[in-house]
Formats: sequence, C-alpha cells, structure tokens
Amino acid sequence: MTTAAITTPAVATTDFQKKFRYHHGNLREAAINAALGILSTQGVAALSLRALAKATGVTPTAFYESHFGDKDELLAAVAETGFQRLALQMAEDATGAATTQERIERLMVSYIRFAQNNKPLFQLMFGRELSNLKKYPTLAMTAGKSYALISAALSKREKGGEDTRFLTVSIWSLCHGLTTLIVDEKLKPEQFGSESTEDFVKRTVSIFAASLV
Repeated sequence: MTTAAITTPAVATTDFQKKFRYHHGNLREAAINAALGILSTQGVAALSLRALAKATGVTPTAFYESHFGDKDELLAAVAETGFQRLALQMAEDATGAATTQERIERLMVSYIRFAQNNKPLFQLMFGRELSNLKKYPTLAMTAGKSYALISAALSKREKGGEDTRFLTVSIWSLCHGLTTLIVDEKLKPEQFGSESTEDFVKRTVSIFAASLV
C-alpha cells in the first residue's frame, strides 16, 4: 500500500510529460496545449514556465527568449486561447437558430456549458491574474468576442434602435452572472423547478421576450 502511494504519482507525471512532449513544428502551440493540460489537472498555481518546459521537454530559456517573457504572458496566451474556443463554440451552437430569442438562448447555454467543462480555464479567463487587460491588447480583443456574438444577435431584431447597447450589456451580464453562480455551485437550475440548464435559460430569457423581437 505504501509503495503504491509513492509510485502512482510518478507514473502519472511520466504519462503527462509523454503526452505533451515537444517534437517538432509550432513550439508556441505545443506550449499552450501543455499549459492547458497543466491548468486542467493541477490548477493555475502549478502553471509556470518551468513546469511548461518540463512537460514539453525544452529549456525554460526557449520560452523566455521567443514566446513568453514571464508567467503573466503565458497566462495571457492561455486565456486568449480560452476566449477563442468559447467564441467558436458559441457561434457553432447558435447556428440555425430561427429567432433572436432562440439564438440568445443557445448562446447562453453554450457559454454555461463551456464554463462547466473548462472550469479552471474559465476561472483564469476572468480571474484576478489577468485583471489588467490593457497590458495584453490581443487578449482584450479576443475576450470581447463572446460579447460581440450577443450584440450581433440582438442587432438583428426588428425593433433595433439605440437600446441594443443597453440590452446587450444586460443580457451578457445575466449570462456571465448565471454562469459564474452555476459553475461555483451557488445556484442549481433544479432549485427553481428546471430539469436542465436549457430549460432554466429559456425561462430566464423569456423575461426579456418583449425586447427580443
């Protein structure tokens, strides 16, 4: 029993390093994939250039010199990838929606599902580690893509008008707020008589129905 307790982590580490070992091609892409793996299994505290170098089999200097100046730049790159994946998933899930209301519902459900399936990444994307987006212009631009999808959906309403900006920030705030509460397990749809996230979102969005036509 004692032997198993000592050797099991070593095997896991070896497997992890083998999975992300860099061989050829795009080092930055390999590094981000390895960083995502570390983040999902060990959390943001374990994510460092040294850990990344160990996982990919290259020296930390290789990252310092050509890819990430420090840990913050690494975190920004990982978060940027997260925002790109979130926006792509939302756009894909909302494809084919027949009405503005249905599109908003699909976008919100997709946002929530992404956060549930990528909790450590989602928390990094909106965490205090990267609170100053002005330092990372590319990250700031990518971070706005999910918001832009909601804005684009609302701009197609028959009503249109100048209230679109206010409605967009209201819907996005609702979406992000509900997502955060659900991911942190401070709110569960079943507490409000909903059998699924989809049903809960539909009931919530219906409150705005008059503004979504």
